[in-house]
Amino acid sequence: MMTLHRVKTLLSLTPLLIMGCSLQADDSQQSAPLPALVSEPSAASIAELETAIADLLKMDRVTIADDAFTRSSRLSLERAPHTDPNGQLLMGRNFELPQTVQLWISDKTCFIATADNQRSAPLAHTQCEQE
Repeated sequence: MMTLHRVKTLLSLTPLLIMGCSLQADDSQQSAPLPALVSEPSAASIAELETAIADLLKMDRVTIADDAFTRSSRLSLERAPHTDPNGQLLMGRNFELPQTVQLWISDKTCFIATADNQRSAPLAHTQCEQE
């Protein structure tokens, strides 16, 4: 009687054990994100990066160079200073620190993330490769 109870218990737990092993196997197949570079820069990829970065940093608009992320996976951004028509700073010095974003790749998917990795956004049209 005791043996039959053990067999029933073992049989009832077997699907859970198998499911747990398969879930663990799936997790190990995902590669860790790696720093990346834009492999095929284009106007579309620059526009996508600008939009994604602006959304991440909660800004209206961001402008980046055409060769951004082609030599380094990191990019520092700072606000354009407010100047008068003569080019003089309106508020004196700007004490705001630059913000940094980084391009990453994981399983052939590129994404941009804030330096603290608190927020990220996938990039559908930007082609990238490991740095």
